[in-house]
Amino acid sequence: MRVLLDSNVWLAILTTDGFYRRMWPHARRGCQFYGSEDIISEIQEKLHTKFGFSPRHAHLVTVFVAQQIERVEVTSVVKACADPDDDRILAAALDADGSLLVTGDADLLALKKSQGIDIVTPRQFSESISTK
Repeated sequence: MRVLLDSNVWLAILTTDGFYRRMWPHARRGCQFYGSEDIISEIQEKLHTKFGFSPRHAHLVTVFVAQQIERVEVTSVVKACADPDDDRILAAALDADGSLLVTGDADLLALKKSQGIDIVTPRQFSESISTK
């Protein structure tokens, strides 16, 4: 399964000790993960500004994320959301030829599907991988 995790999902995996972190080892087994430069940059920025990581620690954690994904060059233009940042996430999923976008963003989740890509919550994603 080709999956793009939104930055908010990565941040929860990296900064919480709960559902998201427990989900990650199971998700790694049957999925190929993709991401974009926008996602990587946002993760690094939020680790520093929102979660108080030092710039060096934020960089090192972001390197870990970059090692977990296949980076996608975003060339598609999508206009499905009010927020251009959400459109860029959808474009990245599209350019990754993804089957699934996993996000906690309510505006993206409201779409449910876009251009053949299912948009699901982390819990829905977890349930789908546990049944395989």
